[in-house]
Amino acid sequence: MRLLFTLVMAVAVVACASGGGGAPPATFVPTTAEGRATRTIDVREGLTRAQAMRLLTETLAHRYTVDVTDARAGFAMTAWQASLVRDGVPDLRYRTRVTARFVGDEWRRLQLRGEANWSRGDDDWATGFDAPQLDSLASELNAKLGQRS
Repeated sequence: MRLLFTLVMAVAVVACASGGGGAPPATFVPTTAEGRATRTIDVREGLTRAQAMRLLTETLAHRYTVDVTDARAGFAMTAWQASLVRDGVPDLRYRTRVTARFVGDEWRRLQLRGEANWSRGDDDWATGFDAPQLDSLASELNAKLGQRS
């Protein structure tokens, strides 16, 4: 346990001291407007709720740690993760997570919301989303859950 703590602290120190200065990555879009950080996917006909939920959680699990799920409500949320790597080390000043929720009684729409935080020091976090990360995940989920031509 002591070795694990030492390793985690060493990674944190290296991440904070790593290059890149005090700027967030170029993919970070600062905003407090929820609409900009949300993508909506029209779910194809024929999927049961169980199938849709399974496809959602499996797709999220390929990239993230799924932290919270509620199959009855059609909700899933990933854990915060350090998604920026500089010099081979995760930069703990930048973190992202995704929340997904099926909308309506019939679950015909999936709302996908991305969140990103950039630490400006101490407990001062800039809020926003990671645009390419959100768009990429929305495309992947659309391919698995979305309407087919």
